[in-house]
Amino acid sequence: MEDYGKCFSLTQNLINNKMDKFKEDFLDKVGSDEIIEISQILDRVNNQQKLVEVVYYALLTMSKSDGTMSPLLALQIAEEDWDI
Repeated sequence: MEDYGKCFSLTQNLINNKMDKFKEDFLDKVGSDEIIEISQILDRVNNQQKLVEVVYYALLTMSKSDGTMSPLLALQIAEEDWDI
């Protein structure tokens, strides 16, 4: 039982370290202005009760791109296409 506890603890540490690294990378890559703009778009579409539709369309648009489309651009396109 002690070995299981150690294994679980080590696994949790690895997961936490990877999440910390992911968070650091995310914050380094994305400027705060972009995050604010994304938040504003999400607020606008949520107020129009189209959050799921716009996010889905943005994800679909990103998946069809060549991998260079930013989440912000995808959301801007989706917001415009849904007339919000």
